[in-house]
Amino acid sequence: MSDFVIETKGLARSFISGNKSIEVLQGIDFSITSGESCSIQGESGSGKSTFLHLLAGLDKPDSGAIFWEGQDLKTLNNVALAKKRGSLVGMVFQSYYLVPELRAFENVLLAARITGIMNEDTEREAEKLLDRVGLAGRKTSLPATLSGGERQRVAIARALISNPKALLADEPTGNLDEETGDSIMDLLLDLCIEKEVALVLVTHNPTYASRLDRAWRLKQGRLEEQG
Repeated sequence: MSDFVIETKGLARSFISGNKSIEVLQGIDFSITSGESCSIQGESGSGKSTFLHLLAGLDKPDSGAIFWEGQDLKTLNNVALAKKRGSLVGMVFQSYYLVPELRAFENVLLAARITGIMNEDTEREAEKLLDRVGLAGRKTSLPATLSGGERQRVAIARALISNPKALLADEPTGNLDEETGDSIMDLLLDLCIEKEVALVLVTHNPTYASRLDRAWRLKQGRLEEQG
């Protein structure tokens, strides 16, 4: 098994706009190990979210390869890919994506139901995660009754319910005020250290980026590690 949780080699992705092909990502080599954290910065439209979707196996590259624990994703069919994703990758988004009709506890459990990992310990783990993210008293609350920061905490608990090896976070503080954003960043970093989860954070905030182990910048399709 590879030392890297996620690795890419020569990754390229382009999109058609009108009669032109726009190269969003060009020949990207990237890797991250367990418990390591890294940031991805870049201008709007530079391809940061596209890169994260590729790392998550939600999109396919035009060329190059993506490896999860040394396994080339091209060797997996759609069913095997979805199953592997459920155990390896957790995702946190800027917009939370909670189901409004489900209470906080049920939203966390939903991720386990989708990935098929429900067992007698899952509900207990969901309660532990909600307690860990500071929402022990809000597990029966609907998303509409929660603040933005509380919703993001539910989303983080949901992303961790399957004990993933990697957490991919796409602007998780983008809809939050500075103080709440700081607390969410503290929580993400603490949890990744505790659980030895690899963290890939897409952010516009240079202060947050500086707190992570490694910093990368995506510019003109190229990913460059910052000194």
